[in-house]
Amino acid sequence: MPTWACKQTAERLFYATQFDSLYMEGLCYLHADSLPLAQERFEQCAKLEPKSTAVAYQLANLYVLQQDTTNSIKQLKKAINLNPTNYYYYSELADLYTKAHDFKNATKTYLVLTKKFPEKDYPFYMLSRCYYELHNYDESVATYEKLEKRIGITPEMSVEKSFVMALNGDWNGIKQEFAKLHQKFPLNDDLYFREGALWQSFMPDSLQVAINCYEKALQINPENVDALRYLCDSYERLGDKQKIDECLMLLFSAKNIGWAEKQSLLQAAFKYYQGRSNFQEIMETIFQKLILSNNNEEKAWTLYGEFLLRNGRVDDALETFEACTQILPSCQTCYIQWFNASLQKDSVDFSEEILNTALQALPNNPYFLCAKATLAYQQGNEEWKTYAAQTELALTDMLDKNIAYTVYNTLSDIYGSDKQYEKSIVYLEKVLEIDPNNVTLNNNYAYYLALLKKDLEKAEAISKKTIEAEPLNSAFLHTYGYILFLQNKLTYAKFYMQQAIEYNGEQSYEIYYDYAKLLELLGETAHATEIMNIANKIKQNNIEHE
Repeated sequence: MPTWACKQTAERLFYATQFDSLYMEGLCYLHADSLPLAQERFEQCAKLEPKSTAVAYQLANLYVLQQDTTNSIKQLKKAINLNPTNYYYYSELADLYTKAHDFKNATKTYLVLTKKFPEKDYPFYMLSRCYYELHNYDESVATYEKLEKRIGITPEMSVEKSFVMALNGDWNGIKQEFAKLHQKFPLNDDLYFREGALWQSFMPDSLQVAINCYEKALQINPENVDALRYLCDSYERLGDKQKIDECLMLLFSAKNIGWAEKQSLLQAAFKYYQGRSNFQEIMETIFQKLILSNNNEEKAWTLYGEFLLRNGRVDDALETFEACTQILPSCQTCYIQWFNASLQKDSVDFSEEILNTALQALPNNPYFLCAKATLAYQQGNEEWKTYAAQTELALTDMLDKNIAYTVYNTLSDIYGSDKQYEKSIVYLEKVLEIDPNNVTLNNNYAYYLALLKKDLEKAEAISKKTIEAEPLNSAFLHTYGYILFLQNKLTYAKFYMQQAIEYNGEQSYEIYYDYAKLLELLGETAHATEIMNIANKIKQNNIEHE
């Protein structure tokens, strides 16, 4: 019954009798998740008919939903007393005890179930588990054996029984148990793995027995990942590097291991092989096996390309990223990595060629349009404005966060360099939404506000925080001093301008120019002329080196 129907039904007053009406309302409120109202109706029912098993059972369910185990058990016991032949009342009571970790009472209840309802298998299975929780391993094993006589040998149950036998130290029994299992299920590789895991976990001195089990599992199924993992761990304990290498290579080649786990293995492999003379050769082999096992995993390709770049193999990295784009033509990351790698070749034409290829595959992609704008701007080509405009049109709210950060930041830089400060601020604000604590971005924001002579109090507050974060940063000191200058706080402005010049390792023209203008305003004409001469020399040097 849908929730709305339940609510409508619950609003009716009576059906045949008051009890029937209250009971139906209780059920409807229960279905509508209105638990307090449902409880109220069922409690009224219990007063009208104290011996109703149906009401006791519904109250028990309701208390379970409210995580009130004590009252739920109380109601189930009442239902059992009223109807001692109902299997489900006993079963739910036993399960409640189990969930509450009251294994003594759970055991007693499951024992009653096995006697009252001997045809049911579930109570025997749960009874064996309860004995295990109570550390009564002999009874647990005996109960498993009773169940086996009823339903036959199953791999799952035999493995559970063997685990209990291991806790009891019955290794001869375990050998016999697995001998039966292997005879009945000769091609079940997981059973050999489970047997090995027991030996490795409980009998570390018998590690070779475990290794033999794992190797048998792999003979049946070479891609039994669990066996490979444990075998690798076993060889590590033995210090057998050659065998570890073989296992790791098999793990990286396995097609049934998810990428998340392989990435974790990759990180472990980096640490394990670091320092070996053939480190690069080994890692390259691993990457190749990763890609062969699943060549549609873009992260494997990109990590391989990054590895090649870190080791100065730019051409190999470029080939790798290009191959990735051919296999995964819609992989934005692959094209980005390919383009970024091309920048190391110091060939604008080559980088532009890659960008054009990327835009053919991914038309109107804001990242690549923005990159085109950047390259054009760096070459002094006015076409950058067209690409920047196209980038703005291509922007959407669905942009990946990292891509958005790069695009917004680049647009802000380009427009800022072109002295289009209003447009630059628009994108700076978007970047700061993503990275609000970036002091450089905050400094730029404050500086552009100052250049626009706009919101100077806001600019001052932002700039002040940047010099609190980096008190020796010349650019930040200059911004703060310049804002104070515009606010006519000349004495303070002079102090911060002097600080900016003191820590000005890059000899910034703007810092000296603004300081000279400040000195002029303060009437320090001679000093102002001296500083302006330095500014002009810096400007001339910059022109000569362009």
